[in-house]
Formats: sequence, structure tokens, C-alpha cells
Amino acid sequence: MTLVSPSRVSLPRIGAQVSAAGGLLNAVARAIDIGAEVVQVFSGNPRQWRGYVYSEEQLEAFRLALRESGLLLFVHTIYLINLAGPDPTLRERSTQALAGSLVFASRTGAAGVVTHVGSHRGDGIDAALPRVREGVLRAQETAAALCGTADLPPSLLESSAGGGHTVGRDPTELGLMMESLAGSSAPVGLCLDTAHLFAAGVALNTSDGLGSLIAALTTTGCLDAVRLIHLNDSRTPLGSHADRHENLGEGELGLAGLAAVVQHPAFRCSPFVLEVPGLDGHGPDAENIRRAQAMRYGSALPSTPIP
Repeated sequence: MTLVSPSRVSLPRIGAQVSAAGGLLNAVARAIDIGAEVVQVFSGNPRQWRGYVYSEEQLEAFRLALRESGLLLFVHTIYLINLAGPDPTLRERSTQALAGSLVFASRTGAAGVVTHVGSHRGDGIDAALPRVREGVLRAQETAAALCGTADLPPSLLESSAGGGHTVGRDPTELGLMMESLAGSSAPVGLCLDTAHLFAAGVALNTSDGLGSLIAALTTTGCLDAVRLIHLNDSRTPLGSHADRHENLGEGELGLAGLAAVVQHPAFRCSPFVLEVPGLDGHGPDAENIRRAQAMRYGSALPSTPIP
């Protein structure tokens, strides 16, 4: 069954982070069930260093199911990764974890691997940049050696909410990371998160704020590097630096603010993935997907939260 219609290839795909509990094929079934056109999965338990081990048969069945459904796949690394920090042991574990996700992504045909960069722990962005570069490059080299090919999906560095000295809080820091990796052999890109940007102080829910973001991304050379956008409302107010996602239209960004992002021409080619709690608290659901798809088509949506 093909989910993506050629009649709207000029519009962004809408999808969600779904659980692969019980097996990779369950992730495909869950994505189809909620009407997703893009699926994002963790390659292992996001709060543990040890990754899952899949057989070649399981990976092939997953690839086939994705192809038959028309789903575009992205992989998210574990939450423990910190490529930017001063601890060399933690950076090494983080590098190996990123490499593992790149291998999984390569073997499943993913379009990219999303990773949090981590925190510089107060050392400052200048100290963090060479660490991030080293980690990304070595992860790429390790994964290429394991896969037997350098043709790997790109590592997508995710924007942060800015709390706890996390790196990537604004277009300036995102631009510095991309600049530090320019000319390297590693394919890299960016993943923007609407809740993170809002919490970091970017007023996406106003025309001036969104316009300023687009201008800054353009000036820093980051706009063309955006390969994915996490579409999340924010439970916390503008500039809170707290990473708390909310269902679409039920947070501080609101339906109108999120719709402006989805409909902006600058993001027309970027897939959108939801990482919201869901109406039942079990993750992205069909209703949140419906709200995002209505934004994409410019359909009328209530200005107040939907119960």
C-alpha cells in the first residue's frame, strides 16, 4: 500500500516518531495506523547505551515494509549522546553510539540520522566545535568501515532548547557547527525542532519571529542544510530553555504559529515529524497527524486547543 500520493509531491510529508516495541515491523504498522507518511524510530532503547541487535532477515523485512508502504524513514540516536562535552570517555561512547545508529540507518534505507549534539558543560561553544567535528567524523569513519561503504545517510544535528549549555540553540550556533564540518567527508545536515527553537527564544508564532529565523538561517548558510523538522508545540513559554513538548495547538506555540512554519515556502521540501505526547499520553496519534495535515493544506483549524 502506497501512502504518498504523487499529486502533492510539492507539499511536505507529515509523519511521527513511533515505537518499534515488539519488532521493527510494528513501527511500520503503527505509522500506517495513524496516517503518517514519514516515520522516525530509535535504533535501540533511547535511554541505554547498549543497542539492539537485529538479524539481516529482520532488517530486510523492515526495508521491504517501508518500501511497500511508501514511508520515508529517519533514525533518532539515543538521548545519552554528548559529542560537545569535555569528558573524553563520554565523547567516545557517544561517537560509537552515533556510529551504531548510522549503521542501522544505512542497512534500513533511512534518509538521515537525527542526533542531539549535547552540552559543552560551560566550556563555551568555541571549545565544543572541534569536539563535535571529531565525533561526527569518527562516527562516520567507523560506520563506513562496518558497512563497507562510505555512502551513508547524513547525520542531522538537532537544534536545542538551550538549557544546560546545550549546543545548537540558535542559527548562529547551528551555522558554526555546519561551518566546522564544511569540507569534511561526512554527510551532515540539520534537524530543526519547533518546540526547541521556541524555548530557546525564537518567536515562531509571530510573523516577525519566523521571518527573522528564516533570515538568520539564510545568512548563516543553514537553510539549505535543513533536512527534517520536528513539529512540536511547546508546553513552556518563549525563552524558557526547557524542552517540554505538547500536542499540536495545545501549547504556547499554538495552531496558527505551527501552521505558519508548515506552510512557509522555505520549508516546502522538508519532511515534518511529530514528537508529541498524544491525546492519550502514548505518543503521536492520528488526531495530531490530522492537525498537521490540515496545516499543510491550509485547512481551517480552531484558534483554541482542540479537546
